[in-house]
Amino acid sequence: MSEKLLMRRSARGAWRSVWAVCAILGLLFLSACAGSPHTVREMTPSPSPTVAPSPYPTPAGGYPALIHWSRTQPMTAAQLADWYISHMSLDEEIGQLFIVEYIGTTFDQNDLNMVQQLHAGGIILYAENLATKQQATDLIATSQAHATLPLLVTVDEEGGFVDRLQTLYGPRPSATDIGATGSTTYAYQQGAQVARDMTALGFNTDLAPDVDVQLVAGPDQLTRTFGYTPDAVTAMGSAYLNGLQDNGVTGTLKHFPGLGAANIDAHLGLPVIDRSYDQIESTELAPYRAMIASGQARMIMTTDLLMPALDPTNPAELSPAIINGVLRGQLGYDGVVMTDALYMQGISKTYSMPEAGVRALIAGCDMLLGPEHDFDVQAMAQAIKDAINNGRLTKARIDQSVRRILLLKMKMGMIPIPGAVSHGGSGVPGATPAPALALDTTGVGSLAARVPGLA
Repeated sequence: MSEKLLMRRSARGAWRSVWAVCAILGLLFLSACAGSPHTVREMTPSPSPTVAPSPYPTPAGGYPALIHWSRTQPMTAAQLADWYISHMSLDEEIGQLFIVEYIGTTFDQNDLNMVQQLHAGGIILYAENLATKQQATDLIATSQAHATLPLLVTVDEEGGFVDRLQTLYGPRPSATDIGATGSTTYAYQQGAQVARDMTALGFNTDLAPDVDVQLVAGPDQLTRTFGYTPDAVTAMGSAYLNGLQDNGVTGTLKHFPGLGAANIDAHLGLPVIDRSYDQIESTELAPYRAMIASGQARMIMTTDLLMPALDPTNPAELSPAIINGVLRGQLGYDGVVMTDALYMQGISKTYSMPEAGVRALIAGCDMLLGPEHDFDVQAMAQAIKDAINNGRLTKARIDQSVRRILLLKMKMGMIPIPGAVSHGGSGVPGATPAPALALDTTGVGSLAARVPGLA
């Protein structure tokens, strides 16, 4: 039985016991940052999805149809994000919080349900989902065509043995190989080549670079880190990240607050990193601090590790002290934070995926990685609604995460900002300035009544 199958069976627990037998069929692949390649799973063919038009048809002019613009008043990208939020149902907002996994190589009914009916904000593809370049391109294009809003299309493309595109493009040097050269130019070139290969298929987000500072020879560090000092990791990781982002792919720094001293595999248990606050501050947090301060950090992935010096009780991705306190408060990061796969055993041995999702949002995370079935998403979405109803979460907290996600998608050019939105205080650093345009909803009526899919 594969490692990931064991993790998922544990994670699903009693609330999904009916599905446990189905989960045993085939070999399941490793999680979003797993250290070994996927194996191919068998699956029962699903009915072909019914083709439906995107609820946000985009005309040649480059902005969503039926939204009227005028040149009378400037607006910011943040205001545009809030306009979207004001016209989204709660289900649509909650859907944006999920990065969902696919099972096979074709877009089936389950995928359609997650992407279109449940409004997923992103997908992750693994080696088992990618048979050929044409198949990968078609799968991604079909997914985007059915999305409520454009999808973050993610992959773990680190090089070395975490190389999901190896079948399509051949092997790449690992982060350790790149770091050993000491050349930031080489690191940049490798990031740029990864981005070119990814964008050719339709990917827009890499769950890399890994900016853990290797302190022990643990299983999560093998070939995955750029070096053994904060300065080396910062220099090489920053260059690699620039190579990605200068060439159309958003990078994701991981695994916050740092797995470099972990002696066990975070996929199989909960690493306990018993280092002092000063040690963590000067070493593990240093690459994040530098890349946040430089404005490079667009996405950050946290994971399930315990750092008693920061929070003696909660795993990092479920810890308000670590996410809201350290990452957002002390380091000043207000971008998108995604979880690691919530079926990993450091989480799933204690919490169901719905409960873990709620706790991650309370902690300050924005996107939840892990569900691979529509009933997974439904159960997690219902838990979020229940948490709103019983006061554990607020609607304003959901709006906050959705705003961050929408602003990222605008920054990436996935949600076009009409050539006219004011960029003063836009929340989209680096956007190209343009003449001011304003959103004019006069005569438009409710977008819910005009665009299919909004309520």
